[in-house]
Amino acid sequence: MHLRPVLFLLASAALPALAQADTPSPAPAVAPEMVSGLWCGSGPLHEFSLRLQQRDQAVEGELVRRDRVRTIQGTVEGNVVRTQSTKVGALVLERQGDELKITGGDGPLVLARGQTFRRTSAAACTG
Repeated sequence: MHLRPVLFLLASAALPALAQADTPSPAPAVAPEMVSGLWCGSGPLHEFSLRLQQRDQAVEGELVRRDRVRTIQGTVEGNVVRTQSTKVGALVLERQGDELKITGGDGPLVLARGQTFRRTSAAACTG
């Protein structure tokens, strides 16, 4: 038996496996963390509460301070919540366990950067 046909057969058999090895696999999707529930402001935000309802990657809710209620909508990607911009701005919040930390945003709401909301199982925040 000649060596050349054997090498050709071996190379032909390996080509599909090599082609698959060069194909990049898609990056795994980061599942959104659940943020539904009541979150109470702490520190300078102690008068605020944030009640969120999450469905898949969409989130909606209310940001409340005393008698003022602002409806918010946004998205959840992994542990980050991004709210849509309103007349007072938008928020970027990062979930760290039972805390939502304001890490960015725009408009007047960006002044709250670094402040946190804490998850509670109570019916209301006591601020």
